[in-house]
Amino acid sequence: MNLIWVILCGISLLFGLLKNRADLLNQVLVQIGMDTFDFALPVIVTTCFFNGIMEIARECGVLDQLQKLLQPFLNKLFPDVPSDHPSLGYIGANIVINMFGLGFAATPSGLKAMEHLQKLNHDKKQASRPMVTFLVLNTAGVTLFSTNIIAYRMAEGSVDVTRYLPLAIASTCCASLAGLLLDRWWNYR
Repeated sequence: MNLIWVILCGISLLFGLLKNRADLLNQVLVQIGMDTFDFALPVIVTTCFFNGIMEIARECGVLDQLQKLLQPFLNKLFPDVPSDHPSLGYIGANIVINMFGLGFAATPSGLKAMEHLQKLNHDKKQASRPMVTFLVLNTAGVTLFSTNIIAYRMAEGSVDVTRYLPLAIASTCCASLAGLLLDRWWNYR
């Protein structure tokens, strides 16, 4: 895929030079750089801000408290996993971090959860029931505050960057419920 991209860029540049449109090429390249910077800067700043908030919440023990609140739910959702197994802690952390829309920050805990769930898996070549349930929950997870979308909306100059939140919460709740119901039906049919 990278080779195709390089070839397309090379052909475009060569065509522009052959048509004596170097001025247009320079203008487009500078404009693309400026547009990318104008878009990326607010996204990066917002992401860093909310990562900092999550780190403060972790240091203050807020994430641990949220994980403890989720523990009874996780025990019911993952009956094949012992209640004191470390994977449930990683799953809880992943869910809490995803609730705040920081999926990129939840990735390490999600990978650790899968690693620990794999240790419980009897068939190492096939995903276990808890692994599939976690994947469904992680993919369709409830998002209460999507920092990425807020950052994108800010970058595009939205007047009310959080106006979509009630619909986003409702849609992620519906997706989670539907995914978990389908997972339960599939597992217990």
